[in-house]
Amino acid sequence: MKIITKRNLIIAAITGTAIAILDALFLEKYFFEIKTFEVGKKGADQKLKLLFLTDLHFKKFLDPSYKKLARKINESNPDLILISGDVIDEGGIYAPAKQFFSLLRYSIPKVAIMGNHDHKNRIKIGTYKKLYAQNNCDLLLNESKVFTIAGKRLMVTGVDDFINGTPSFSKAIRDVGREENHILLIHSPLQQETILKEMQEINLARLEENKLNIQYIFAGHNHGGQLCIFGLAPIQPEMAGKYLKGWYNQEAPFLYLSRGFGTTTLPFRFGARSEMTVFYLGV
Repeated sequence: MKIITKRNLIIAAITGTAIAILDALFLEKYFFEIKTFEVGKKGADQKLKLLFLTDLHFKKFLDPSYKKLARKINESNPDLILISGDVIDEGGIYAPAKQFFSLLRYSIPKVAIMGNHDHKNRIKIGTYKKLYAQNNCDLLLNESKVFTIAGKRLMVTGVDDFINGTPSFSKAIRDVGREENHILLIHSPLQQETILKEMQEINLARLEENKLNIQYIFAGHNHGGQLCIFGLAPIQPEMAGKYLKGWYNQEAPFLYLSRGFGTTTLPFRFGARSEMTVFYLGV
């Protein structure tokens, strides 16, 4: 039998601490996870490949992890990239975002919304619009846009952030009726609660054939807690609600909450690895 000495316990504690620090400062930020889900119509012959990004939080420089992310996105070659806000951190600058988007294949269509950090930094909305327009990306500010992919129609609705923006779901869907394939982008998952109530009221006033038919809501903001210990996140951003990560809602529209990619406030992640998410949408 091996005798556990005080020296062995100290070595084990030091080793465990070093591994935890390595994981928090390096592994979970730079070795991100690529999550994949099959959604939409089951057994569909055709599937649209949607790549979801959120909370990139560009700061002063373009870290190597973002260059790796850009390579993985180009290798994945999705039909559409969906971006759910907080592209630039509150204290971040424009240059790293511009560099990152220039690394992405222009031919891949993209669509984005604003997050609270996008609004809080000094960059003007017009600058965001210019950045996105130069990189085949539509910025949706309480708007909806139809994408035709491989002959299939996909409606994407984007609502402005409800913490620092001026959201209007009713404006975003004003000219939108029933769609077979409809996705909603919001930044904070908590925002869905007011939107779901509003959607119910809107549908009560509409004929059956014109009722909104949103199947999925994609959100970010919460970073999976960013610092998550035994499933608990002691530090959460404002207006985070009861949400942490993964799938929510028992019926459509189903909410998927990504852990996001970047960091804010704390320069590390623990128990909440960075992710990019790929959805194969059966249509």
